[in-house]
Order: sequence, then structure tokens, then C-alpha cells
Amino acid sequence: MSLYKYARYKVLLDPESHKTQGLQVGDVVRRQYLDGKNLIYSLMIVLQTGIDTILDKTGKELESSYFIGALIEGDEPVNGELLDFVRTTNLFNADRSGALYLTASDSEAPFMDIIDGMAFENSLCYPFMGEGRTNEADSRRYSCVGADFVTSTYFDSQLDAYRVFRITRNRNIPAIGEVIGFKQTLEKGVHHPQRVVISYKIRASCPIENVQVSFGYTDGTQPEGTDTINIDTEWSYKLMLVTVDYPEEYSRSLLIDMTSFLQEKDWCEISDLNIVLLSDITNFSNGTKARIGKIRGIVDPLFGVLDGYGAYFQSLYATQNVNVAGTLTAGDRTGFASTFYVGRIHKNSLINSLYGNFVQTVLVSDSEKAPAGIGHVFQLPFSTTEYICQDYEWKKRHIGEKYCFSFWAKSGKAGSLSFILDEKLYQEIHIEKENEWKRYHISFVVNCNEENELRIGFKHDMGNICFCSPQLEAGEKPSLYQATDGILNDTDEYGAWFCRGGVGGTIQNPLLRLNSDGSIEAGNKSFVINPDGTGYFAGGRFKWTEDTITLQDVTIRWEDFDEKTHNKLLPKSVSIEGANVFHYADTLTKEVVQPEKIELVATEHNFNSIANKWQYLSTDNVWKDICTGSIYIVTPTFHGWEGQDILILRYKAFWEETEFVSTYTITKQYDGQDAYSVYVTSSQGATFRNGIISTILSALVFKGGIDVTDRIPDSNFKWNRISNNLQSDELWNSTEHIGKKLEISAEDVYRKAVFDCEITLSDS
Repeated sequence: MSLYKYARYKVLLDPESHKTQGLQVGDVVRRQYLDGKNLIYSLMIVLQTGIDTILDKTGKELESSYFIGALIEGDEPVNGELLDFVRTTNLFNADRSGALYLTASDSEAPFMDIIDGMAFENSLCYPFMGEGRTNEADSRRYSCVGADFVTSTYFDSQLDAYRVFRITRNRNIPAIGEVIGFKQTLEKGVHHPQRVVISYKIRASCPIENVQVSFGYTDGTQPEGTDTINIDTEWSYKLMLVTVDYPEEYSRSLLIDMTSFLQEKDWCEISDLNIVLLSDITNFSNGTKARIGKIRGIVDPLFGVLDGYGAYFQSLYATQNVNVAGTLTAGDRTGFASTFYVGRIHKNSLINSLYGNFVQTVLVSDSEKAPAGIGHVFQLPFSTTEYICQDYEWKKRHIGEKYCFSFWAKSGKAGSLSFILDEKLYQEIHIEKENEWKRYHISFVVNCNEENELRIGFKHDMGNICFCSPQLEAGEKPSLYQATDGILNDTDEYGAWFCRGGVGGTIQNPLLRLNSDGSIEAGNKSFVINPDGTGYFAGGRFKWTEDTITLQDVTIRWEDFDEKTHNKLLPKSVSIEGANVFHYADTLTKEVVQPEKIELVATEHNFNSIANKWQYLSTDNVWKDICTGSIYIVTPTFHGWEGQDILILRYKAFWEETEFVSTYTITKQYDGQDAYSVYVTSSQGATFRNGIISTILSALVFKGGIDVTDRIPDSNFKWNRISNNLQSDELWNSTEHIGKKLEISAEDVYRKAVFDCEITLSDS
């Protein structure tokens, strides 16, 4: 059993001190001072208060206020010591949960803290309503066990008690083994060696003795702390401390077993219940609402661990004249200052913190999102990886200055990450928690030992480590993250930058919207400017990139253009005409072939090329040049057949830095062959550049050398796509693509894709 047996002490006020006893039951009180050598510290919970009558030296009766406290941590009170206790919080009275704490003896002193809500905000169970379900974890509702045998009622208050829950025994008779009583199941897990503080008031319709109270596994198999209490008809305060023995994965409950004590119409009430960890009422960091002085040690959910001197407030109001000199930064729980910034323009000196400036090739994660909400997440390999932070000229200008390098990291397992500076191991950091983003930093003095860039190397012993949002800034400690790209503005001036929100309109529907990815768009999305400089107007009818402008569904009158413009705007293409089969009597007699040669004629539509050429596709999948001119004669003995019965040719024409391509397939067919063969041709070839893709694939079916494509219905032709993106292929193939021809655009091909045509043969 791990019931913590705390000691009780009675602390009296000197009746001649003229001090007032202001403590109440449930107060958490503390004393702390230096006696010249040692730090004296005691933490107690007030169990009872009262007034004693004592005699002075002359025999005169004097009243002395006192409190009886349970010592839950620290030094035992001893006569002759300072016994000035102050309240830090209360376990059930929210009006007494705050305090002003001024210290010069704490490890991070001096500072003044305003603390509040330690016992409530981190409570494991603080019910303020009824109708909870047995064994169901709910920190907000009272619940009971044996609900078939009692009637439960919730009251906001009863006399001096609040949050009251009553169970009244009914006439139903429980079976042997049934349990009746109060049972609260925790929502949060607790683990060894945490200590749980259980505080409540209780009373009953008649006096009851030796009631068992237990804390442990919800299923009752392993109690971790058991005690017995007496219940009176008036409210009495109870305090129980239990040290957890077992792992966190097991659910815990508090049970007050009333099975043997309640008869029909008997009732019992519990009030002001609070179950909280001892560490949450002894450690002020979780309850600090404001601090002035040394702010080191405060852990804020956004800023992390604070450092140095200053002021920290969770809520700050100012009126009249408010002046700010320096930096004003706004961030959210994941943004880390990537949303709003007013201050020095050149704070982050790192080149391209968004998209990386690595020497070696580093993969970008497709699934992970940066905690800053902007930029790539990189997967650092096992081998040494170097990041070019700044150039050599910058390094020379900052020799001897101290700089801080910070970044976010997450690893699939715990391990060490080594930093390499000037090709030497500089420092190691330890990543302790798995699969959790955390910000790390190192500080160093810039030197100029070698004439090269400022580089920081990384090496680790973990399987997969994600890295993002690096920052290089002057000083020893990191400040909120400021994103940079490949262009830095090395200036001492101040400015403003916004990543979310907008201009005009309303704050929730701005006229000019600033998106989290760095893009800017109109409120109605009629125009967009992307972070890479591309964009569009008129809802996409006018698009542009760095090199091109694309118009779509735009009305332009033909007669408004001159002849030269007419020629440029006319659709341009090339086509090839001619026979496509050499016919042999059989595979043994190859001397007789019809025709003896095939003449191919290339036609250029709406343009005259400045150069052209014929090519054939070799067996090693390389296009090889044949000749120039618009006419080419193919013979069965042409070396480009390379022992195959299929020859794929193409004609390329060049006009004003643009290529136009058409491909053509010729086959050798032999009598006696009744097999079917399928050939797919592309109107614009099979290779495209700059992502500009527009072609039509055609499927041809031959039976024994005879083109039978027209005899097969369009519905029997089904197209499929295969690429290196399986998820995209599944999406593309989920829509049926039917027909003898398939039009392909840039949306259908990313880098490389193979299109297959599956044909169903029928008698129709």
C-alpha cells in the first residue's frame, strides 16, 4: 500500500503579536526562508482552524488563533523557527486560489509572481455537475457505483459546502458482491512515483464509522492506497495522499464504499471534491499568470522556456500612451512568429531557411508540416549534411561576434545530433522524446579560419530525423522564428511583415487576403500571386509564369490583329502521310515484299520551318537522326529496323524557338499470321519540355497485318496510366478513359508517365 501518512502540526499565533489568523480549511500554505546557512521550507494543507486560550506569565488568559496543518512536503516545523506561513492556493475555494509571491531565495530569484488556479487548472478531477456514469472517466461530473440501489442528486451548495453530490438509499436489494458508494474515475493518467492529493468534505444522515476509502485501478484489482474514515452528520474535511505505484496505462478511480452503511432512506453527501497532483500545487510555474524580475524558468506554451530579466503577463492591457522600441512579434501555438512581425528587417541571417541551402542532396518530406506553418521539412540522412549559412564576405565582417543557430527537429527515436563547425565536432544535443517537435539551439563565435562559407554540419545516429525552420541570429539565445528565402536584405532598418490576414474589407473576409503559404489573393479569388511569382487574373483566364503568359476563355477579335500576328496566332502543327505496312508472303521468303518502298510526306500547317529533320527510335530508346527535308523514303532494308518488325519515325520542325513533332509507325506483316497487335501513336511525340504537354494518343489494332481498328467499337478501348506516383495513378484510373483516342495535357503527366490501352475484342 502507498497511502502517504502525513504528520499533523498545530501552529499557534503569539497572542501578543497582534497578528490575525486568516487561514481557512483547504488552504495550501508555505513558509520559506534562509536561516543563515540553510533554506527552511515547509508546505502544508490546513485541516482545521480555531482559537485556544492560554495563560501568560502573569496568569492572564489570552486567546491564541491556531491552525492544524498536514505537512505534505519539506521541513518539519520546530519551536524557535520562523513559523510565518502564507497561503499560495486553496484546494476547493476558487476565491482563495491566488497569491502574490515575492522571493529572493529561490534558485531563479529575484522575482515577483502572481499565481492563481494551480489546484484547479491542472486538477485530475474537479466535478461541478452530477449524472456521471460508473467507471466512465469524466473530471467534470460526480458519479456513483450501484446506481440501481440509490438515487443521486446534485446541489450547487449546501450550507458552507459547494459542488454537493448526494446518494440516497432506495428499497432495491443488491445482490451479494454489489458495491454502493461514490466512485470517480480519472481522465488523465498518473504514474509512479507521482503523489496524488485527494481533498473533499463529507457528511451523512447519521454517524458512520470505519468507511473504507481506496484509490487504485478502476477495476478494483490493484488498490494503491486505502484508508478508513468516520462520517458525521455535520460537514467534515478529509485529506488523503497516495503515491502511485504502477504504470500510467492503467485507469485509476477513487472509491468511497458505502455498501454496508446505508439503509433505506439513508443518505450521504460529498462536496468540494478535488483530486490533483502534489507537484501541481508545489510548483508555481504552472500557475504563474504574471512575473516581474528574472523570468528564467517560466514555461510558456508558445515561447517555450523564458530567460533573462523582464516581465511576463498572460493578459496585458494598456491605454493612453503606449510606446514600443525594438521588436513586436505575434505568433500562435504552431506559428512561432511566422505570421506577424514588426521590428528589425534583418534578424535571421540564414540563407533560405524556408526551402534549404544544403550542400548535399536532402529529401523533402511530403507528409510532415513545419511547426512554424511555413517552409519545407527536410529528412536528414545518416551521413554528414552541411548547411551553407552565409558567404565568406559575411563571415569576415562578423569575426568574433557570437551567434545563435536554432531549428526545429523531430525524430522517430531518441538519440544524439552532432554539430560540425569548421569541419570539427562542436557540440552534441540529445533528442529525448520520440515523434515530438521541439526547438533546439547552439551558440558559437564566428571565426574565419578558412576562406569558405560559414557552414554548419549535422550528423546523427537516429533512423529518421526531420529538420525545419532554422535561424541564425546575433546573441546566445533564440528569439521567435523569422522566415527567409534565397534573398536577404542586410540592413539595420525596421519594417513590418505579415503572413496571414489581409487588407481592406473585414478581418474575416478581407479585400486583399494574405495567405499562410505566402500567397496574396483577392477576397473573391479573382487574382492570385503565388510565392514563386506565378499567378493569374480574372479567375484564371489570364495566367503567367516567369517565362510565359497564358490566356483562356478571353474574347479577342481576329480583325484587330495584323497579318503578322494572324500568322503567329494560327494553330501550328505537323503531320505525316504515307503507307504504314510492308507485306511479306511469309517469314521465310523475305525477298518478295509489297511495296518495295514507302514514301512519307511531312506537312507543316500554318508555318514554314527554319530547320527540320527525320529521326527513328532505336532499340535502346534513343532518337537518332536520319536526314532532313519534308520527304523521306523508307525501305525494308533500312538499318533503323535493327532486326525488329516495327519502325517508329518522327518528323521535327523548328520555328521561332519552338519545336513541332509528329510520329509515324511502319510495320512488317507476314501472311499466315492471325495474331492481333496493338500500336499506340502520339500526335506530338513522346517527350515534352518545360511541362508544356498537349498531344493525342491513338490506339491501332492489326490482325495479321490488316488494320481492323474501325471494326472495334470505341467503348472497347480503355486507357490506364502508370507513373511513380501510385496515389495519383489510382485517382486518375478511378475515372474511366474510353475511346480509340486519348487527349493528354500537363495535368495528366508529372515528369514521366506510361499510358496503356486495354482492348476488348468482340464480334461487333
